[in-house]
This record gives sequence, structure tokens and C-alpha cells, in this order.
Amino acid sequence: MTPLLRSALIVLPLLFGLTMLSLFNPKGDFWLTVEFPKAQCEAYDPGKLANAASVSTALYAPEKLDRLIREPQNTLSNLAYCWAGLAIVVAGRKIFSLSLGWGSVFLGLGSGAYHASLLPEWRLVDILGVYVVLFSVVGLGVAAVWRIELSKRAWLAFAAVIWVAAVFCGIFRNDVRIGGLKVFDSTYVVVGFVTAGFLLGLLASRRAPGRSAYWRVFTVLSIFAAIAFTGGLGDRFGGFWASPEGLVQGHAVWHTFGALALIAVYELFALVGFDRSTLAAPAAEM
Repeated sequence: MTPLLRSALIVLPLLFGLTMLSLFNPKGDFWLTVEFPKAQCEAYDPGKLANAASVSTALYAPEKLDRLIREPQNTLSNLAYCWAGLAIVVAGRKIFSLSLGWGSVFLGLGSGAYHASLLPEWRLVDILGVYVVLFSVVGLGVAAVWRIELSKRAWLAFAAVIWVAAVFCGIFRNDVRIGGLKVFDSTYVVVGFVTAGFLLGLLASRRAPGRSAYWRVFTVLSIFAAIAFTGGLGDRFGGFWASPEGLVQGHAVWHTFGALALIAVYELFALVGFDRSTLAAPAAEM
């Protein structure tokens, strides 16, 4: 059985349980308060959103806040990150593969808790997960492209530094300024590290045993990333995907295709021989 399928066997029962919970979403003031509206619209009142001139807490639909899972679709879609992360953890043998895998699981759990509660403390965990994943992608890319010979202890220390740096940047994203510019702001971090990840992926092409296979994976990665960003950018106040009652929430698309893009990133570097593919069964099982 491939790591991708094996991880699905772990996540699917959890998905089923959470789906049942969302279908019978208990009513009640479980979270007591709510944060100022941010980048997703599932908990908004559609009528208020259509007539609002600016963002405020008045946009929220009271009946949506008065339940255990305030944003069901945005909450459940984070299981895609958990599934992707577990698949990478089961397949990976290198330190930065495991860093990316566990970072994805951390992101899925933190982001899921945030969308269920809409509380600022969980949003911070969500943001820290994003930073850890992005920093780990770049670390994985550097390790895959240059194949630096280090001891396992040194690689562990390197990964620990990456996690500490990611957490530091996430916590102080609004506090550190250079020339008035918030250099750790999430927008700059996402754009910068995604760009770095793509450049490292291109550099890895030099190690690809088959260029056609490499470019197929790179194309899939680009498509997944484009769909993810389209959903994330569209599901905002005034955005083209801002539909609180929509069958498919743009932010859930961001989660789902973002997780698929992480799998594709890992597969790109696995393809050039850095680690084992999530699509390959162990030799003993073949």
C-alpha cells in the first residue's frame, strides 16, 4: 500500500466523524466571542455582505456564530493538510521531508481549530502553521537541490532552526519593521517563499532523470497552486468568490488545493531522487 493511501486510512475516519458532527452541528455559545472578520466569508450573513460598505463584526450571521463549528466547510477542508502531511511523513526518510509533513499536519489542526472557533488565538496557530510549511518547503528545496552532506544531528538542528525562525516571524509579523515595511507580514512571506519554492523546483530539474516526467509534475504543481490562490483571493470581502451560502467556499478551495500543491512539491523533489514518492509502495510490498 502506498503512503498516500495509508495516510488516507488514518484521515478518512476522522473526516467521517467531523462530517457527522457538522451535519448535527450543536447549537450554543461555545466560543463566547469572535474575532474581527478576516479573509473568509463562510460565517457572514449574505444579505449584510451584499449591502456592506466596509468590514465589521456586523457582517457575521448570529445563527452561524451560535454553533460548535462556525465554518463547517472551511474547518473540514483542513483535513486535506493533515492527509497530505501524513502521506509525506509515511513516505519521507529525510529530515526536511518529515519537517514538511509534520508542518502540514500542524497547519491542518491549527487552521481547523481557527475556522471552527473564529478566535484570534487559534488564528495565530493557523498563521504559524503556514509559516512553518513555507519555511520547510524552502528547506526541503535547498536540501534536494544541493545535497549538502551533513550528519543527521546537523540536519535536525537545521530543521529546528527553520521551525524556530518560522514561529518567530509568525508571532512578530506585525512588530518587526525595516524602513516602515513589515518584512514578516504574511503577504510578503507567502509570496516570497512560494516564489523561492518554485525557483528551487526549477533548479531541481537539473537532477531529474526524465525531463518529461519532471515537467508533468511541475505543471500539476503550478495548476494546483493557481487554483488554491484563486480560491483564497476570491473569498474575501468584495471578492468574486465571496458567497457565504455557496456550495463551494473559496477558502476551502484554498485549503484543499494548497494541500495538493504540497504533495506535488514533495513529489517534484522525490522525482529527482531526494526521497521516496508518496505514490510508491515500499519494496517489500511490491
